[in-house]
Amino acid sequence: MTSPATDESTRRVPSLEPAPAEPDPKDAMAAARPPVGTGSSPLVAQLIALALIGLGILGIQEALVRTSAITSSSWTSAVVDAVDGLTTATWVLIVGAVLAVLGLLLLPIVFKRRPRKTVSLSASTGVYLRTRDLGRIAEGAIAGIDTVTDVSVKASRKKVRVTATTVAGTDRNADIADDVRARLAPCLGALEHPPRIKMSVTNEGLS
Repeated sequence: MTSPATDESTRRVPSLEPAPAEPDPKDAMAAARPPVGTGSSPLVAQLIALALIGLGILGIQEALVRTSAITSSSWTSAVVDAVDGLTTATWVLIVGAVLAVLGLLLLPIVFKRRPRKTVSLSASTGVYLRTRDLGRIAEGAIAGIDTVTDVSVKASRKKVRVTATTVAGTDRNADIADDVRARLAPCLGALEHPPRIKMSVTNEGLS
């Protein structure tokens, strides 16, 4: 009879699995590609869709004429009669030239780089801010400056244009501009590539 004290099967073997590692902030989700606008490619797709719809309508009308469902003349026959006076070589040359020119015009549109309308924040994750939202944040940061009655902000990926209207004299313009820049510094500093500030001050009542 085997003693429980010496039974190897009852001994608890300590686990040799390594303890779970602490999460590293650097291992956060990798930044995705920056979002881009739609560009002009949808326009080309719409034109192609319209052309296909037109061909479909021609096919339906031709089928209705051939089955005597309608009494009107065939549209495709009218087109053929219209070009009947042209020789084969002539109409092929004309159609080929038109299609070649159309293709050359569409190529730059199709391969044109889609516009980027966001700015990236200084973060280890893929966080982006739309330029129009950046303008709203900038307006909120500037709001409340003494003697300033109105603020207009237009933001792009490379520049933030600020126009401040004040009731103060022109001798205060420099101080107002410095105040605006100081208020914008924290929110623009959160961006990976802070845009430059284009500042202008308008004085009310002065021509």
